[in-house]
Amino acid sequence: MMNHNGGVMRIVVVVLLLGWSLPALSMSLALAKVERAEDGETERQVCDRALTKMTEELHVSLLSVISATDAYEQRRLAYKDQGLEQAVLDDAYRSQLFAEKPDVQGRRWTGSRCSVRARYDADIDALALRVPMPAGNPAPVAESDNPPPPGVDPKTWELFSSSRDRAELSQVFGTVAALRMRIVEYYAMTGDWPEDLSSIGVAPEQVVGERIKRAYLLQDGLLKLELAGRLEGHSLSTWPMDAGSVRGVEWQCTTTVNMGPNSFCEQVE
Repeated sequence: MMNHNGGVMRIVVVVLLLGWSLPALSMSLALAKVERAEDGETERQVCDRALTKMTEELHVSLLSVISATDAYEQRRLAYKDQGLEQAVLDDAYRSQLFAEKPDVQGRRWTGSRCSVRARYDADIDALALRVPMPAGNPAPVAESDNPPPPGVDPKTWELFSSSRDRAELSQVFGTVAALRMRIVEYYAMTGDWPEDLSSIGVAPEQVVGERIKRAYLLQDGLLKLELAGRLEGHSLSTWPMDAGSVRGVEWQCTTTVNMGPNSFCEQVE
């Protein structure tokens, strides 16, 4: 992945206060997240990203505590008896935790970054029981490439999956924003769009990583990315729309990834 020497910087601050009491296992979290705006991003985009990352970290924290409960261990053994990996159980819990959101207590926009503060309180024992014990017989293999784990509602699983895809794609946008910036700088200096990545001083190996399989430039500033990892087989394309706008270069974006509602990139087949 590209580093931030090209002018893109992200600052992340996370504060977690964790505590529980017996016999009821409870959890209290105070969270804070700071996200710096990438080139051309609006206040809403930056603050939404901060809240999304905060929620993802909340779910990680919840699962780490749930995994220490007796209820989780019982389910882990039951899944094992059915030949199901622990990762399937963890995904079942994550899909159930999808609805758990931090309570936002404050948001501040400076013009270049967004700071979000939130709080979350939970009954861990109740959360640990959300995933039902699997049925006595192994669940039949579904036709879908991404079937829901045992006991997980298909609609909840679909929302969860699209949310994970959206989060993965948002991570790709750090690289996209840096490449866009260099493309615009090239256009400003030459009056033409660059013909390839080398024209803007970027080698392919700088772009390739765990989420990007390949990136290349086509005519008129069209940037195309073949995605990797969880999004293997999907692609993202972005291109400049109006270089003469008073707000600078504006970009269009399409992707084959299903990002659910309020997508920041148009979905195409």
